[in-house]
Amino acid sequence: MSDPRRTWSQVGLRALEHARLLAQRGRGSATQAEADAARTVRDTLGQLGVGDIRLQPFRGLRSIWLFLALVFGLALVGHAAMWMLRAALGEWQALVVSLVAFGMSGYLLWRKFTFRSYPLQEVLPHGPSQNVVAVIPPYGEERQRVVLVSHLDSHRAVVWYASDWLVRAYGLVAPLVVWGVAAAPLLYTAWAAVDWPVFGWVGLAFGVLHFLGWFTGVTADLGPYSPGANDNAAAVGVLLALAERLTTEPLEHTEVWLAFTGCEETGCDGMLALLGKYGDALKDALFIDLELPGIGERLAYLPVEGVVRRKHIPQEVERLVCQVGERFGLEAAPGSAAGYFTEAGAAWEHGYQAVCLVSLPRGSNLLPEWHRLTDRPERLQSEALARMGELAWGLLSRLEAKKDAQD
Repeated sequence: MSDPRRTWSQVGLRALEHARLLAQRGRGSATQAEADAARTVRDTLGQLGVGDIRLQPFRGLRSIWLFLALVFGLALVGHAAMWMLRAALGEWQALVVSLVAFGMSGYLLWRKFTFRSYPLQEVLPHGPSQNVVAVIPPYGEERQRVVLVSHLDSHRAVVWYASDWLVRAYGLVAPLVVWGVAAAPLLYTAWAAVDWPVFGWVGLAFGVLHFLGWFTGVTADLGPYSPGANDNAAAVGVLLALAERLTTEPLEHTEVWLAFTGCEETGCDGMLALLGKYGDALKDALFIDLELPGIGERLAYLPVEGVVRRKHIPQEVERLVCQVGERFGLEAAPGSAAGYFTEAGAAWEHGYQAVCLVSLPRGSNLLPEWHRLTDRPERLQSEALARMGELAWGLLSRLEAKKDAQD
């Protein structure tokens, strides 16, 4: 399968060229900039000679932060009911109002971050978005499918991501804010049951955190979008470079899909649209999701994802990834208390086989340039892009060989 005229360093340079073209400006979810990026990708695929290119339009959420403002606003209603209605309605009546508000808040969080539809979804701002899907057939009989995934959009450069120490603080605070939606009503129920004010004061402490979450949600969209070079124009660049190679070196029995998705940053709407339309055709496929691959000397995969519940990488997929990644020094990325979500995690939630691959810098476990204004093209490293491209190609080759052995 190897071509002696083409080195992986050249693939990395080609990926860098593609990434730089996309990362000249932020590409907010369901914005014109995201649509322009999709058009650029579609045109590039056509120039590379890919014959089957599909544009899949859908309506996507414009802002994850307004969703969080809604969720934590309902939690604040729960706090206010307990503290402000007790005198007027009575303790237990106020508790009922509080529990209803917290229940709705928690239900919205659960549905959203298990990647399913949720009440009040349409009251939030949505807009036209799109996936670009390219299908590269094998030169022989098609026996399996693999889906390479990268997202087109970039995130708001919210203050919580502006420096390493703020990211660490976010990692500590975020799970308290999320799980406080469940903890606070339990504390208020205990307060009403045993009349110990300490339960109420601890519940109110969660109220302070929920105000912080609500305030961040209502102000986040006042700031600019990250240029999104590493997150995730770099991954788009790697996929385009792999598409270029696959057009000249198609696999024998593996049909390769390349999915460039919209609205990942607002809850993986693009991946959900992809599964909604093509899920039956891809039920046995392996999804290989690339995230932040353009900076760092270490390759890693995410073994665990989830904001409201932890989902683990399927054991068979983990074995395959670790076997192929051994020569690259592939490692399991350390978990985050705040909880990651990626398109691989969305695929897990709906019963599909998937893995998310990332690059990390030496000496740090923080995702490089994650959602920052400094995530600019000049920070990308062609060596990191080449390394990720070679790993992804190694997975394709191993799957091809494995299928041949089984048949």
